[in-house]
Amino acid sequence: MKLALFPLNTVLFPGSTLPLQIFEQRYLSLIKDCMKQQNGFVTVLISEGKEVGGTPQIYHTGCYVEIIDWESLDGGLLGINVQARYRVRLSHSSVRDDGLLLAETTPLKSALDDNPALPEVFKPLADTLKELLAHPFAERYKETVNFNSSTDVCYRLSELLPISNKQKQLLLESETSEQMLDQLALYINALQA
Repeated sequence: MKLALFPLNTVLFPGSTLPLQIFEQRYLSLIKDCMKQQNGFVTVLISEGKEVGGTPQIYHTGCYVEIIDWESLDGGLLGINVQARYRVRLSHSSVRDDGLLLAETTPLKSALDDNPALPEVFKPLADTLKELLAHPFAERYKETVNFNSSTDVCYRLSELLPISNKQKQLLLESETSEQMLDQLALYINALQA
């Protein structure tokens, strides 16, 4: 499916929510089209360039998101809240005349889609996540996380850990839940050291 892209300096994971302020005409048109057609778009990390202005270079894995709320803001801005639904691979990207990026998208399937139980050896990751959820910046997820779910632990830790966007992008691109869990454990050990 060909979808519009919204390049960001942020990596979203399935279940992530994010408020966005929309002011560029290309993105106002995108949001209008999405609301009319009742579909979403893809957020993707910028590899080179900026969020505003010209067309940036992007990574090839992002998240399909849906608009869950919107409001008119002062100064002609549009405020939206999006929630990431699933990971996608991007190919055959193109740029519309107004600067909007489009790409063919393919859902990225992994064992995490089946919501597997968190292996016993990775239970310390759930403890780390519990500590992170005690902070005000993460309270929106407090009541929704299943600490016995590899999916919940992987995606919320990946989002909330204080690691670089490149590290988060590597996690987003993980092929298996074991790969993601191993990488998270390495990042946490490095942070603790």
